[in-house]
Amino acid sequence: MSVDRLGRIGSGIPVECATRLLEQNWPRSTLLTPADIGLGGRETAAAEFLGMVESLSDAGFLAYEALVFNSDGPMLVDATLTARGRAMLAREANRAN
Repeated sequence: MSVDRLGRIGSGIPVECATRLLEQNWPRSTLLTPADIGLGGRETAAAEFLGMVESLSDAGFLAYEALVFNSDGPMLVDATLTARGRAMLAREANRAN
């Protein structure tokens, strides 16, 4: 599946990892952390994660219950792709075929 459009939205690979993870968990929501999308212990992980959240949210592709900050870093509680995000992924998949 191609997520080229999503990859261009924000921070590239983390955006693609996040959308794949959310798509795999659909229709359930999930807890999403920087480590879940390949940012691990990088010093810039929190900033990159927040940039990805902002990009996907601003585009209308991501919904979540809460953004929590704790000593482990930021996390999204009950994150899921919106109908708009799923439709865009479907269009990208059709375009790739």
